[in-house]
Amino acid sequence: MELKARAHRVGWSRPGKVARVIVAHNPVGAADDPSTSDVLAQVELVAGALAELGIAATRLGVADWRIWEDLQRLATQGPGGPGTRGPGTRGPGTRGTAGPAALAPGTVVFNLVEAPPGMPGVHPATAAALELLGLPFSGSSAAALWLSTDKLAARALLAAEGLPVPPGGRLDHLGDPGPGGAEVLDRVPPPWILKPAYEDASLGLDGDAVCATREAALARAAELLRRFPGQPLVVERYLPGRELNVSLLAAPPRDQRDQRLRRHPPMVLPVAEIEFEDFPPGMPRIVGYEAKWQPESFAYTHTVRRFPREAASAPLLAEARRLALAAWRACGLSGYGRVDLRLDERGVPHVLEVNANPCLAADAGFMAAAAEAGLTAAEVISRILADAVARHGGDRRERVDCRPRADRADRADPADRVDRRERRQAAPAPSLPRAGGVSL
Repeated sequence: MELKARAHRVGWSRPGKVARVIVAHNPVGAADDPSTSDVLAQVELVAGALAELGIAATRLGVADWRIWEDLQRLATQGPGGPGTRGPGTRGPGTRGTAGPAALAPGTVVFNLVEAPPGMPGVHPATAAALELLGLPFSGSSAAALWLSTDKLAARALLAAEGLPVPPGGRLDHLGDPGPGGAEVLDRVPPPWILKPAYEDASLGLDGDAVCATREAALARAAELLRRFPGQPLVVERYLPGRELNVSLLAAPPRDQRDQRLRRHPPMVLPVAEIEFEDFPPGMPRIVGYEAKWQPESFAYTHTVRRFPREAASAPLLAEARRLALAAWRACGLSGYGRVDLRLDERGVPHVLEVNANPCLAADAGFMAAAAEAGLTAAEVISRILADAVARHGGDRRERVDCRPRADRADRADPADRVDRRERRQAAPAPSLPRAGGVSL
């Protein structure tokens, strides 16, 4: 492939200092769902951080989900690039360095391509294309992105690793009895929460998402199966306890020669709790679609984030951090991520979801946790980029270094030996103002 050959000719695959970044994002139209259009806020944060870091940036709207074609145009066109290509590209378009300079050594793709409603395969497919092209890119691998997208697969893996998940199962039809049918309601105690297995951003968690009776659950299932054709549903027992979000960020490099950053434990940012203020009896205490995307709704204005500080919460927060780290490792995340947990009636935390590409908008939960830890947006983006470079270089060495293990050990540089003890992370920043609505 011409683009891949060009990338290798200019040394794109060699790790080193980040000189320029292509900020790739999905297209946004005027009629798009707010869960799709919020990617533009992420683009602005990343672009602002790159400007502060003095790194040249090109904004690249991937109009037709074919990032390889857009990168090819970016590599061959002059300034201006493909930002105005066709009717599918809207939003900020392409700015900054373009043309052959965009393929110079030190270029990294910041992957903000997300899946629109009903197209869950888009963002892991984008990462897979970048992997096949041999280009360093931010965040997790295609495999980790798809695993975290498939809630049923993620649940199964976490449970196999001994991590607690809510009782639940798969529902993909309401006809013949057997696996995937309504019999899951007999195995999982009520009340139930039903959601499409491959969507994110709380899509499908609107209206009456929690069902107390079998009749209500069957009606809800029929509606979701109709709205999200081809997708199975996750049926889980609704856990009534506290809800916690644990954000994780790649550790900073310990040495300029250290190219094994992805093997270091990530930094666990301060644990956030989602509070449901003044919710009336019978109203589900969940971060549903309304709480995220409808500013005029009661759920949006009464769902708030705080960072617990009281001593009584210390054991719970320590357990939340432990579970989040274990979920990160089990799912193979890189760069940054978020793990959502919920407590049952006994106060035992369970892993709800693992998010390999949480929102990076300035008002989102990940950046709030980073600010609580005393990190600026530029510091966050710098760590994500450093992880991308280190991970890409390490992956290439592992693919080509086929010497026997003992031989590699004999020739190892002592400077490459990593102290794997987890370092305590300081989080001294004052509490953030509480605001209505929670962007995760």
